[in-house]
Amino acid sequence: MDSKPSVIVVGAGPVGLLVGLRLAKAGIHTTILERLPAIENSPRAAIYQPVAVQELDRAGILEECRAIGTAGDQLAFRKQTGEVILELSRVPTPEEPYENLVLGQHELAGIILENFERCETAEVLFEHCVVGIEQDDIGVTAIVETPDGIKKLAASYLVGADGGRSAVRQIVNVPFEGFTWPQQIVATNVVYPFDKYGYAPGNMVVHKDNYAVIAKLNEQGLWRVSYGELGNLSEKELRDRLPMKYDALFPGPRPLQYDVKMFSPYRIHQKCAKTFRIGRVLLAGDAAHLCNPFGGLGLTGGLLDAGALGDALIAIINDGVPDSILDKYSEVRRDIFRQVIDPTSQANIRRLYENDPDSILETDPFLRVIHSADEKEKEKLRGLQTLRVELLGT
Repeated sequence: MDSKPSVIVVGAGPVGLLVGLRLAKAGIHTTILERLPAIENSPRAAIYQPVAVQELDRAGILEECRAIGTAGDQLAFRKQTGEVILELSRVPTPEEPYENLVLGQHELAGIILENFERCETAEVLFEHCVVGIEQDDIGVTAIVETPDGIKKLAASYLVGADGGRSAVRQIVNVPFEGFTWPQQIVATNVVYPFDKYGYAPGNMVVHKDNYAVIAKLNEQGLWRVSYGELGNLSEKELRDRLPMKYDALFPGPRPLQYDVKMFSPYRIHQKCAKTFRIGRVLLAGDAAHLCNPFGGLGLTGGLLDAGALGDALIAIINDGVPDSILDKYSEVRRDIFRQVIDPTSQANIRRLYENDPDSILETDPFLRVIHSADEKEKEKLRGLQTLRVELLGT
């Protein structure tokens, strides 16, 4: 192992890349390993809460993200017909200076990767699949399948940010506790003039069968439309049903004219690793926890993991802080998922399909509070600062 401390990050999604960027900018040699040949391009997360946008600013990439993404400054709850149930606005203030950012997950990953590769202490290796991990009191070694055969890579610490099916989590034998929802989600990117029909940048459709999130991705007419589907359908069956679902959700004259750019069905889970630390191996993002995407809390929580873990590893390697701070990282980030993100995200999706859209303002506790709150109270409810934690100096 190199004499200088180094870190291996497994997974080149936004969470792994953000950990890598924070470390590389701090002068720590960081190698990112990704099993795929390039960044995954499927339509996954797209909405980041202000508390996560702050992490992009801390990493020095926020303006690049803003140049490509859009500000989700309005959210509307709607009936399937398009009729507005309740509208919320979120305008940044001096106390809460960050907006809701809407940006494709693959676009965010691309921005972080470009910045990471410009760092002198950065290295990214695609088509490198971790198949084993060895560790002791001195360091950790990743056993990696590469295009040139099996290799061993050594470092001081290893971060598993390799998604919900994390090989790292499985190799170090950490239980993944929780459940899988019976329904599926279909995420699509589609060109359609929702603006023309008065749709807000963010829209949540309340309906027992056709519940959905409709969010503006850019100024060129691209929108994310994610909707609930039956759990027992094949990908072909889901594709065949797409015109029917669009017909139920889209405003405007028929027949509809749209251009589907991406289509990605997936199962949704509410799961959390029993610990985020095994010795010198750490877990972050979907490798550590999963939740349904409604409300934009999944990758938001992952980016906050990346910020906290970056802080901790920089403090250990550069400032000599005891590595017991990694136990604190595991404890507090896990508690935040279990006590805040998990129940909130479950409530977000249930809100859309369990309520009658005609009476939801009376039956749903969150919307009832929002409906009667003044602007200051609404800002506190939307801020989500409870998701953030400062590991140092607390």
